[in-house]
Amino acid sequence: MLVFTVLGLLYLSLPVVCWAFLARTRVVGAAVLAVLVGLAVALFGLEKDWWFTRAAAEVETGYPLAAGLVVLVGGLAERRLRGPRPAKEFHHPVGGSIAAFAVQLLAAAAIAFGYRLFSLSAFFPNTAEVAPPPGLTVTRVDQGYCGSNFCARTLTIGGAGDPPAAEVEARMRAALTADGWSPGRDGALVRPHGWLLDRRLSEIHLAGTELDLAGSESVNGGR
Repeated sequence: MLVFTVLGLLYLSLPVVCWAFLARTRVVGAAVLAVLVGLAVALFGLEKDWWFTRAAAEVETGYPLAAGLVVLVGGLAERRLRGPRPAKEFHHPVGGSIAAFAVQLLAAAAIAFGYRLFSLSAFFPNTAEVAPPPGLTVTRVDQGYCGSNFCARTLTIGGAGDPPAAEVEARMRAALTADGWSPGRDGALVRPHGWLLDRRLSEIHLAGTELDLAGSESVNGGR
């Protein structure tokens, strides 16, 4: 939705805009700006599935905290280089940096609370959660579908020389087990989708060269 897209972009750009208003020197100003832009791009890429981590919830929660800390450190560094801002000026960079850090800290707390309270819905797992062993690759991914308490998509696994389906399944099961997936019910492999904040469950069903990857509502859910 357009409204949420705009709000998301504003959320990402807020630390950058705040620093642009507070910066006093070229060197520190540019360095801090580069770090803030890097943090924003990393979070944007995570939201767009450019990269994957099971700590996505922690990254999203930590973004405002990290950005606020960078702004605060930048303000203190510029104060050390330039000294206190003249009293006649209407804003104070260190005070502004502290205020920005406090706001970002509150934002991080709100995001963490939101994850614990509302991150319960079914989801399509990122295919990057599946790491085939050497010699096997994901050759096809369907559009997926959703049930009452899960969403799933089917991946087709293949390899050089078209290995037998039983061999593909055995090698995939061994690789996933080594990657931290544990046995679940009905022969499935399961693991928490996230770490501390996101307690939803990722689940895999293997059948020959077909791999069914599902995202359930919670760590106690399932298909």
